[in-house]
Formats: sequence, C-alpha cells, structure tokens
Amino acid sequence: MMVSPLAVRAESAIRRLRDVDGVSVMAEGDELLEVHVLSSGDRSPKQIVRDVQAVLRTELNMAIDHRIVSVALARPGGSAPSTATSSARPAPPAEPRPLLEPASAAAASPGRDDRIRYENANLIVNGQRTQAQVELRWKGLPRVGNASGWSARDDAHRLIAQATALAVQEFLADPIALNVRDATFVDVGGRRIAVVVLSLLAHRHERVLTGSCTVEQDTPQAVVLATLGALNRLVAGLRVKEPTEYVLRAESYATES
Repeated sequence: MMVSPLAVRAESAIRRLRDVDGVSVMAEGDELLEVHVLSSGDRSPKQIVRDVQAVLRTELNMAIDHRIVSVALARPGGSAPSTATSSARPAPPAEPRPLLEPASAAAASPGRDDRIRYENANLIVNGQRTQAQVELRWKGLPRVGNASGWSARDDAHRLIAQATALAVQEFLADPIALNVRDATFVDVGGRRIAVVVLSLLAHRHERVLTGSCTVEQDTPQAVVLATLGALNRLVAGLRVKEPTEYVLRAESYATES
C-alpha cells in the first residue's frame, strides 16, 4: 500500500503545533480527506482546528474545510477520549496525556509511568531468516514482541513494526488484531521519515492507521515510534490488562535416609 506523501507532510506540520499529541491524516492525490488530532491540553477544539488550518495554509499552501478536522481530547485514567469538531463547545481541561505515546514525547518524571514506552529493538539474522524483537515498558513491567520472516532487506522494517504491534497487544485486554500493511521511508524537506501503515480489526470492523517518525540515528527505533504514533490515538480508549508479576520460589525437598 502506497503512503501519500501529502499525508506525511501534513502530519509532520500539524504535529509541531501546541497541545497536539498525535495526528493521523488521510489523503487522496492532492486532497486531504480527513484530519484526526489527539490533544491533552486545555485549549478548545475550535482553537486547535484553527491552528491546523493555519499551519496547512502556511506550510503546504492548502486551504481546508474545518469540517474534515476532528479533535479528540484525552481523559484522565486512560478512558476513551472525547471527540469534537470545530463546531463543538470548548471541552474542559484534561491534563493527563494519552496512554500510549512515543518515548521521545514522554518526560521521565514521577507519576507518569502509565504510558507504554520504547525500551529496545533488535534484529537477529540467522541464515535466511530474521527475527525482530521489540521491548516496551508499562508501569515498570516489560513486554516483548517477536516477529520473524525471510532475511530480505525490505522486510526487516516490517518485522520491527509487527513486533511492536505484538508487544502492544500484550498490554491490552480488548480483543483486537493488528497487522502491518506497510513500513517504508519517505524524504520530506531533506529529512528521512519512517512511515508505518497498520490495519486494526476489532469487533468485526477494520480501520487503517498511519504513523510517522523522523529518523535521527537509530532506524529500528524510528520504526517503533512510528508504529506507536499510529496507535496512540486509539489505545487510550481500549481496556488494558492489570500488570502482574510472578515470583518463582524454589521448592525444597526433604530426603529420607
């Protein structure tokens, strides 16, 4: 599946706006069809929509109808966000951020250990097979996702994205299926950007999700963060498993003489 360069450019521009925690754009040709924004700030949806219109007009020379923009406001406790368009009334402040966000956006401060964080990503090549291993952390507990496939160069990034999706599913109580449709790279403004396209199947309904992340130095990490970027708008509305730890104790056996 080809990713629209216009959608990638629009997401990159909107993501820099104040109080924008996540964004997903659907485009066809040279037209934007849908713009979905996630915010945890205290600004009203109307203000955010105006900012979206302004940045797209300034940076992409595009004038969009405010009705294609929806703004989801994150709620406390990881509950489902409320969604509003530009015609909605201002929503009350909602300080907590969404459950899932890229590690680069998460501040390492007390009381903010309720988001899924990036820990590590590895590619293990064994002959003609490659295994991708991605470790995420939530509430102090790690979860690992593994995906394997042929050692083709183009498949390695797809395996990283699939391993990330599988690790995320380990945290969720809701029955969902995540599948990676594409993991590719585009050049925008002289920067290399990782783009991941996912399909999410839940309750017999399928949704296509996209996420992107600028590649700095670690390419696998950028793919992981792009995958998390595709998911952060929806995971906040899903039920999560209560974290549990298991302690194994050695049993002692008495021998009779």
